[in-house]
Amino acid sequence: MCKSFKNSIQSKPGRLLFLVMACLALAVGSGEGLASSHDNGGMHQGGGHHGGDHMVQSEFDFLVEMIPHHQEAVDSAREIRAVTQRQELREFAEEVIEVQQREIREMEEWIDKWYPEKMAHARYEPMMRDIQGLPVEDAERLFLEDMIAHHEMAVEKAEQVLSEDLAEHPEVARMAREIIETQGQEIELMQKWIDEWF
Repeated sequence: MCKSFKNSIQSKPGRLLFLVMACLALAVGSGEGLASSHDNGGMHQGGGHHGGDHMVQSEFDFLVEMIPHHQEAVDSAREIRAVTQRQELREFAEEVIEVQQREIREMEEWIDKWYPEKMAHARYEPMMRDIQGLPVEDAERLFLEDMIAHHEMAVEKAEQVLSEDLAEHPEVARMAREIIETQGQEIELMQKWIDEWF
């Protein structure tokens, strides 16, 4: 948007201050989405597949970023569980809730134990679109499509932890391997359901 003002600035120098202020406002607005890793609220405010698409630089980064990522999956699974009539999807949602809540608790404990001096905050952009109020079939498809991308992001970060040897504790390496295996299988299952149901 700012680039589109180039000609306007050149032809009307008096508008320069206004345009600079507008561009600054846009830049500041794009920085929203700061979320505490211990804050479970504020999910579903965005849409599309974002979710902190920068890669992690350390074990600490991985833990801090994965907590709100997991929490969004838990929140979304609860939403689809409440509306779907498909037993297999309801059971899938319950499994996501159980496993990822457990992993959230583990990661919070590890941060408190290993990194007590650090501020456990992460910039997180929600990946899951809001399904509330949609027809059930639309909600199911949207959930599955978004959760596939959501899982792929988790797998990508977990693979980076292992490939770059970022895990400083064996517990984190174990969790990374579990995420790759479990969520990889779930991606295949969700894609199968999309192909069969829709």
